[in-house]
Amino acid sequence: MNHKKALGRGLGALIPQKAEPLAVAGALLQIPLDRISANPYQPRKSFNEQSIDELARSMREHGIVQPIVVSRTAENRYRLIAGERRFRAAQRAGLQSMPAVVKDLQKEGDALQIALIENIQREDLNPIEEASAYHQLHDEFGLTQEEISRRVGKERSTVANFLRLLKLPEPVKQLLASGQLSMGHARALLALDSAKKQQQLADRIVKNSLNVRQTEVLASEPRPVKREKPKDVFTRDAEEKLTKVLRTKVDIDRKRRGGVIHIRFSSEDDLIRIFEDLTGRKR
Repeated sequence: MNHKKALGRGLGALIPQKAEPLAVAGALLQIPLDRISANPYQPRKSFNEQSIDELARSMREHGIVQPIVVSRTAENRYRLIAGERRFRAAQRAGLQSMPAVVKDLQKEGDALQIALIENIQREDLNPIEEASAYHQLHDEFGLTQEEISRRVGKERSTVANFLRLLKLPEPVKQLLASGQLSMGHARALLALDSAKKQQQLADRIVKNSLNVRQTEVLASEPRPVKREKPKDVFTRDAEEKLTKVLRTKVDIDRKRRGGVIHIRFSSEDDLIRIFEDLTGRKR
C-alpha cells in the first residue's frame, strides 16, 4: 500500500475493508455503519446540525481522522459508546463504514456506565447534559458522588456543583443549556430561596447581559423588610372587642376595598365553641 495516499484518506484507508472484522478487544476495525446501533445512554440531547454537516463534508474530502468507540453486542453487531457526532456525520456523508475501537464489555450495566463516562470525558456537553449524566450514574447505577468523581477524573465538588444545577427551574436550565447563562450565573442563582426569584433574576441576566459578579451582588442583596402599616383606631378597637366576645385572638386585615378577619382557634373543641358563639346554636 502507498502509505502517503493512505494517510491522505484518513484512518479508513489504513484498515482493510474487504475482510470481515474480528472484534478483538482494543482492536481498530473498519465496521459497516448499518451494524452499529446508537447509544441509548448518550448524554448529549441536542446536536448542532450545521456542525455535523461541516464534519460530513470534511469526512468526504479528507476521510475520518478519529475513530469512534463501540462494544460488541452480538455477532457482527455493535453498540456505539463514544463518537455519536462523528457517527451521524459519517451517515450524512454517505459512508458505508468507519474506523472504530472495539471495547470488551461483558456486562450490560458495565457497557452503559462506560458509555456515559466515555461521553462525559470526550464530548463537549453543555452543563445540563453533563449534570444529567452524573445524575444517571447516581440514580440508575447507584454510584456515589465520590465514585463518579474518580471515574470521570473530576473533583467531587465539581460533580456536586453540576448535580445542583438540576434543582433550577426548567426555563432556567434551558437558558443554561443554550449557553445564555454560564455556570457562574447558575451558582449565583442557586443561592436564591425560590424558583420564582431564580427565574426573575435569570431573565434579568439575559435581558441586561449581566456578568457573574453583577449577578452575585443581586443574588446576595437582603430582602426588603415589609413594614406593616399601623392600624387605625377603629380597626384596633374592633379587634379588641371581637377578641373579648369570641374569647380568642382576632386579627383584622384591611385592604383598599374590604378586608379579611382572622379568627384563631387552638383545637377542634375550640373551633366548635367559636362556631356556637357566632351562630347562637349548638353544633
